[in-house]
Amino acid sequence: MRTTIRIVISVLAGFLLMIPLGYVYGLLSWPTFHSWGLLHGGFFAAWPTLSILAYLMLGYLPFFTRVDNTPLLIVGLFWGLLLASFLGIGSYLNAATIYGLLAGTTVLVAALSFFARLGPGFALLAIAPVLFSKLDLLLDLMSSPPLADVLDNAYYAFRNIRRPLIATLAGWGLGSLARSRLSRSPSAE
Repeated sequence: MRTTIRIVISVLAGFLLMIPLGYVYGLLSWPTFHSWGLLHGGFFAAWPTLSILAYLMLGYLPFFTRVDNTPLLIVGLFWGLLLASFLGIGSYLNAATIYGLLAGTTVLVAALSFFARLGPGFALLAIAPVLFSKLDLLLDLMSSPPLADVLDNAYYAFRNIRRPLIATLAGWGLGSLARSRLSRSPSAE
């Protein structure tokens, strides 16, 4: 029962958190998640991400149980929002900026993976907003398009998330490798 209550509160809170998100992005003149961007499709990435964030934050209340590594997951989600925001306007950014964002993703996920003892699913949480931003393709499936159009849209969506996915998995691999190397006991020689 507590889990159901927590999920319902998280979904509603995620929706309501889009108001301050749009306000902050508008004040900072950042792309994608400002008020206009949220009204024109940005909510596909913002609402699920903010719902996950609310779910994690509810763990700090005594009524709900806290998820392991909650602060690290929250940092990953915030980075994911920034990444989705700026990759959403990727056609306006130069290659150095895009690769800088991807390198930052790799470093951040490596650091978070080093401290968190979670699997690759944790790493994917850092790019969850990027993945959620492609959910608008699901609306196309509701209109029963031909299979060729569905496959073309799926290929296009994968092509857009390929680089963040590779950067995230590389960061997870580096962080896990570093943690395993440091946790080994010294060998007797």
